[in-house]
Formats: sequence, structure tokens, C-alpha cells
Amino acid sequence: MKLIEALLLEVRKKPKAVIMAGGAGSGKSFLLNQLELDSLQQFNPDKYVEDPDHPYHNKLGPASIQTEKDVLATSEEGTSLVWDTTASGKKFEGNVEKLKANGYEVYIVLVYTHPMIAYAKNFERGRNVPAAPVFATWRNAYQKIESFNKMTNGNLSIFVNDHGGKYRELTDGFNTAAKNGPKGIKDYLTKYNEKTGAGKSSFFQPVVMSKEEEEEFNKAVADFDYDRDNRSEDKAVKQAFLKAYNKNGLAPGDDQLRDVVKKFRDKKEKLDKDHEDVLESIADMLFNPKFQELLKHSTPAEINSKVQAFL
Repeated sequence: MKLIEALLLEVRKKPKAVIMAGGAGSGKSFLLNQLELDSLQQFNPDKYVEDPDHPYHNKLGPASIQTEKDVLATSEEGTSLVWDTTASGKKFEGNVEKLKANGYEVYIVLVYTHPMIAYAKNFERGRNVPAAPVFATWRNAYQKIESFNKMTNGNLSIFVNDHGGKYRELTDGFNTAAKNGPKGIKDYLTKYNEKTGAGKSSFFQPVVMSKEEEEEFNKAVADFDYDRDNRSEDKAVKQAFLKAYNKNGLAPGDDQLRDVVKKFRDKKEKLDKDHEDVLESIADMLFNPKFQELLKHSTPAEINSKVQAFL
């Protein structure tokens, strides 16, 4: 056998990983259904999130972490696979390097959609993530386009999903608002949320109390001042109450509850600042010519042809 033939045979033997990447609500499943990848083992956090009998049911964070572990475990076996991920986490690039270290060739199919479409689509479906993570995953995924291209040695395709112009009015409104920076975007989203009822996550899990615990809780907070209408602050107070009550049989004192509220509000202030930074980045990206030039659109048929050649 000639050397070149031997080398080609070796390349063909390498396991392949096709990564469907993109922010929440971008339409990765829509595109995946148009690619001929059914023969490959597929990994998607939805496997856990949508299973009512699994501990990670309706828990996207733990489900995503478990899916990463599943992918890396399978990579030890050298099985070709498809991985559906936002590609926005801090460990994503490191995980890709681990796949490559295990002998994999990697192809990233990045599904891009306008941030307002991602936001609207997220809240249109029955299962939706909180508003802030929608924009954070959008920013974190799409600011890495050049990095994705480099880490895959050019094995990158981008599908720009505009949903046939269905959301043109919303995206135009968002773009106009974004010219006024984070404040403009937040004002626009507030009006959109008021009109549509969007903005709250279906993943929020309220604190469940027994009748006795609820009665004792109401006594404990009867004269305690906190924002009962803020469901997250209310949850923090209830969790603190249950922790003390179940451990000691006594409700925490007002000083302890005040400390809980302070910690919650300090954390919220930091998260709000982080969210504002994300919106600032998004506004910059939308009007950045260099970023727009990176969005080199390919049709589903073109992407399928390239992926099949890669496989």
C-alpha cells in the first residue's frame, strides 16, 4: 500500500464530532432535522430536561453539564457523535480540545439568529430559559466565531436563521432601541414583555411547604419587610426559613432573614450589572461591520453536503 493511501485510510478511521452550536432559541433542532446525521449517536440536554422521571427534569444547568460528561465519556470509546450545545460555556473550548486529544476531527455547525428572534422564540415555546441567559448565551456563542474557525481548522459552517422574515418588525424595533445602548434595549424588552407576557422562566421552581411549615413561615415574616412580589427574593427567604426550621424546629430571627435578603440583593445587583454588560456587547456586535462579515451564511443543503464530505 502506498504511503498516501495509508495516510488517507488513517484519516478515514478518525472518529468525527459534529457540534450543533448556537444560542438558546436559535433553531439548532430545525437545522439538525435537515442534516443527514441520524446514523451518529446524538447528545442533547433535552434528553434529561424533558424526562419527567429523571432527576434533571426541567433543570437545564445540570442537564447540560451531564451532557458534556456523556460526550467526553463517549469520546473515550472513539464513537462518532453529534453534540447539541449553546457553545457558550467557559468549558466549551476546553471540551473541544479534549475531543481532539482523543483523536476526533471536529466540525461546528453554528446556527445564528438575531438576539430578538432568540428571545421571542425562547418565550414562545413551552419550555423557556430566563431572559438574561438568553442574551448571555447569544453573546458568548457568537463572539467566538473566529475562535471556532481556528479550533476546527476551518470546519465551520454558519446558518443564519431569520425564520423567513417573520420577526422583521421585532428585529427592526430591537435594532432601533439598541442604538441607545443597554437602556434602550431594556426599555424595548419591558414593553415587549408587558404586551406578550414573556420574560419569566418556566424553569423556576417555587419552594414547596407543608401546611405546618407555611403557617410557621407566615408567622415568622408577618412583620418582616421584604419584596414578596419578587418571586426570586421570596424564594430565598423561604429557603432560609426552611433550612433553619427543619434543622432547629425554630424560625430564623429577623436579623438572619435581613442577612439573607442583603446577600440576595447584592448578588442580584452584580447579575444586573453583568446583564447590562451583555446588552452593551450585543449592541456593539449588531452594528460592527467586522462581526457582520463573519456571518457567512450557508443553506441547509450546502451545510449537509459539507458535513457529509467531512464524515
